[in-house]
Amino acid sequence: MPDGARRTKPKILILYNENPDWPQRDIDSGRAMLAVLVDGLREQRYTYAEHKFFDDLSGLDLYDPREWLVWNWGEELAGRSWTEAEVADALEQRGLAYTGSPPEVMRRAQDRLGVKQILSAAGLPTLPGRVFAGAELASEWPHYPAIVKGANQHSSYGIGPDSVVANAAELARQIDYLRQTFEDDALVEPFLDTREFQVAVWGNHEPEALPPLEFDYSAFDDFHDRLYTYAWKFDPTSRGYREIKMPCPAPLDRPDWQARLMAVALGAYRALGLRDYGRIDLRMLGDEPQILDVNPNPDLELISVLPASSRAVGLSYGAMLDCILGWAARRMPDSD
Repeated sequence: MPDGARRTKPKILILYNENPDWPQRDIDSGRAMLAVLVDGLREQRYTYAEHKFFDDLSGLDLYDPREWLVWNWGEELAGRSWTEAEVADALEQRGLAYTGSPPEVMRRAQDRLGVKQILSAAGLPTLPGRVFAGAELASEWPHYPAIVKGANQHSSYGIGPDSVVANAAELARQIDYLRQTFEDDALVEPFLDTREFQVAVWGNHEPEALPPLEFDYSAFDDFHDRLYTYAWKFDPTSRGYREIKMPCPAPLDRPDWQARLMAVALGAYRALGLRDYGRIDLRMLGDEPQILDVNPNPDLELISVLPASSRAVGLSYGAMLDCILGWAARRMPDSD
């Protein structure tokens, strides 16, 4: 663990949400991830409890902040998307220490154009982008192919093959789709049909980047398919879930790229103020990585970058959790 000695192990409260309106597949996926987390905590001999919520967090009042540390997997409140910061607010109000980034960082990371501005101000490489509130100005965008993302979202929500557009008419269509489906503006960037990587960074006082993971799209001929969509990330029946290769550490053929990817990711983690653990998404422009997204509290599925890169440096899933919990535990109030 790079940040030094840790305190005595606290009790762990696993906080997670479940929406009764979710499709059964999503509910089953969430419960499977909960089981993986529990197995990791048991491996490390933690005492733990589970707390499921939908629209009410008053049950948190039962837990003494001096005894309990929250594993924060609260992603939405009352079924409202992108409200994870409100969950963190509720933990702050009760004096409960918890894993992951604070609410102000979560809110900052949802503003994709704002993230670009922070990265650029820090001298970090990121692609040019523009936000479109409506489709009427789509003809003003000059760079194709382009990718269209929700301007106030993160991760892969709303991203599919149609997100990669080749002309103004396709761009206008996708801007309208985001407005109608997510009630969101559209962030438009050049689409790099190049090698893609994710880098996990963790720690606080002395954060470190772990070995990169690559998304190998060599099985896909159409450039529209060479991106990690929401469906391909979570649907085991999808072609992408089955056929995208994800070597880690990577790229073994370009150690100079590996070092640069890790350095850029570490800079992004610091610039955005992430805490405990995070994920940086990048694609190459020549020999220089470009930051696509900065993700606080990323998913921890077994195939995702933080578990994969932890395995690459010899850590089990439970040992990975123990590192994160160790950093978070330093924020707990003293028991006196």
